[in-house]
Amino acid sequence: MANKIFILGVGAQKCGTTWLHDQLSMNDNIDMGFTKEYHIFDAIEPSRGKKMEDGSLRNGLREKRFRSLARLHANGKLGINQGPSRKKRKFAALKLSFIDNVDTYFDYFDYLYLKDECVEAVGDITPNYAILKPETFNLIREGVGKRGFDIRVFFLMRDPVERIWSSVRMKKRALWAQRQKELDEIRYFQNLLEKDSSGIKHKKSSYSSTVGNLEKVFDASEIYFGFYESLFSKESYCGILNFMGIPLKDFQCDSVINASPKNIDLPVELVRRMVVRHSDTYSFILNKFGDKMEKLWQGYNYL
Repeated sequence: MANKIFILGVGAQKCGTTWLHDQLSMNDNIDMGFTKEYHIFDAIEPSRGKKMEDGSLRNGLREKRFRSLARLHANGKLGINQGPSRKKRKFAALKLSFIDNVDTYFDYFDYLYLKDECVEAVGDITPNYAILKPETFNLIREGVGKRGFDIRVFFLMRDPVERIWSSVRMKKRALWAQRQKELDEIRYFQNLLEKDSSGIKHKKSSYSSTVGNLEKVFDASEIYFGFYESLFSKESYCGILNFMGIPLKDFQCDSVINASPKNIDLPVELVRRMVVRHSDTYSFILNKFGDKMEKLWQGYNYL
């Protein structure tokens, strides 16, 4: 019987998901479609919305996506050649159709599989999915299951302090030159420490929540837990190869995508405070994955 696999990458941000996507996409038997991050289920999950006066929930991300399409249409920029931005706009309406009716999302990946007899796996790797609820994960499981897919879920993790520090550096790198000069990374990191005790950035490092939600919906054999610190290795390749159950080309373990260079070091006291902030996560990971984590994650040196 032919393999029919749906790859669901749920995070975490700055943990190697872009690198993993690139390694998988090199294979002729894997088609990840027109983008890496589809951002469909974070846009349709009502529990992430704001509560209205009538008690209903509103998802601001969903509304933002639809407004962007409306602007393109109003400006006459849908369906015409827009130079360098053409590719991005070409798929704007398609992504919004996925949000409007999620069945079109599942049908799209079914189409990718059916149109090429060489394809054994398709998928979506969106790190923001790390904060989805079990109900949404179950929606995904049912959707791909109805189309005959076996699911393979990837959740990559990284030392929480290193993950947050990397995201700060990425934020600065994405700014234009003058703004880069104005952004003080250490001060920005300190502001996160002081203000983001329950915000999105904090939730993305609360791996216990993601692990728990995944395990409520998917079987253990359907989930791959990996770590950024050991991802770029032959051992990691062999583990993913075994997990996928299909032929894979050797991974390019000497290349790291979207790496944010370190020009300065964090003060030790800030590192210690951020580690303490995430002490529950460190404890959970150590209990679940064992003593090897003390060698992989430097944060344990501060507990």
